[in-house]
Amino acid sequence: MILLNNVNSFDLTEYQLAVEKLALNESFVEEFTKWSLELMSDPDYLYGTSPQPFPCSTKGMRSLEIPKSVHALRPGDIQCVAAMGDSLTAGMGAHAITPVGVLLENRGVSWSIGGDHNYDKQMTLPNILRLYNPQLKGFSTKTSISFLNGQNAKHNGLNVAKSGARSYDMVDQVHLLLNRLKNEKLCDLNNDWKLITLFIGGNDLCDFCKDLTKYDPVNYIGRVRETLELLYNANLPRTLINLVPVLDVRPVKELKNGHIVCEILRQFSCTCAAYPTKEDAKILDQWIPLYQQGLVDLVNTGRYDGRDDFTVVIQPFLSETKPPRENGKIDHSYFSPDCFHFSGKGHSVAALSLWNNMFESVGTKKTSWHHGEPLECPTEDHPYIYTSKNSMQK
Repeated sequence: MILLNNVNSFDLTEYQLAVEKLALNESFVEEFTKWSLELMSDPDYLYGTSPQPFPCSTKGMRSLEIPKSVHALRPGDIQCVAAMGDSLTAGMGAHAITPVGVLLENRGVSWSIGGDHNYDKQMTLPNILRLYNPQLKGFSTKTSISFLNGQNAKHNGLNVAKSGARSYDMVDQVHLLLNRLKNEKLCDLNNDWKLITLFIGGNDLCDFCKDLTKYDPVNYIGRVRETLELLYNANLPRTLINLVPVLDVRPVKELKNGHIVCEILRQFSCTCAAYPTKEDAKILDQWIPLYQQGLVDLVNTGRYDGRDDFTVVIQPFLSETKPPRENGKIDHSYFSPDCFHFSGKGHSVAALSLWNNMFESVGTKKTSWHHGEPLECPTEDHPYIYTSKNSMQK
């Protein structure tokens, strides 16, 4: 019998200590091994379904001259990628095959910023973009250790995501990102077009029942607004920000029932969603749409459209995403053995969905991930990444 004491919220140090303790428990290790082998029996588990031959023409998808407007940005014009967020952007546990493996961050396969392998093996946003611009910079590679080098590993590039981060950590991530851009010179700050993907809020919702004021939707939106305004006012030219609204954490309650390993690990992370009281469940039902719509309303104010070389675009593909099912049961192959973070397969589908959102006009973007769908291709008539302004010109 394996028992752990609940902790109030996801704390990386407590998570590390708990996992290290579990790794010494023979019963848990045996169950974890069985579970991970079951997951990896899916041949697509580590890297996702092998992509079809790239369906899009790259001809004409890089401007002859560096564009001056963010609303005339072709995929080949992106010279630099960056990402901010939490463990889902850090790639935590994506390739875990042992208990300690859930503490590793497989940043090289992260959906929005990973650069390991290539499009033919692992679909990530950078691996797609590199088909248009092989000189792309900023993506993260390899694996970091969450409780050691984590956020600061040398091969992280401009992936400044931190496992366990909440919305109130984003200001620090802005400063870290700006430092890497200005001091480490991973990109040409003034001349390169930069694509930054910001995805945060899952841990806020996972912890909301511990502090209703701290995680109130108004305060969450306020912290994201502060983050975006820091970026907007930071003398950061030639920047497009993908703002991805938080995913629905309510399925965690069902995901934890996939295996005893999941149930054990959920005892000390995302307890507000995994074990909600009736009142907590009602609050989640109210707050998740408020978190998501609040970001849409924030961007729709136009406060980030005052410059022609900067904009923020909502990419809502996770807003209504539910875990895929097979024969009525959740297909856990999209998740790491902890039944919360994405597996390589999950990262691959998230990357496809983010890309497709980028080439769907504002107002017509899909709000659930594009599982099993082909890649959207920019066209000769509209070769640009969609923004609010160029969507109106369609």
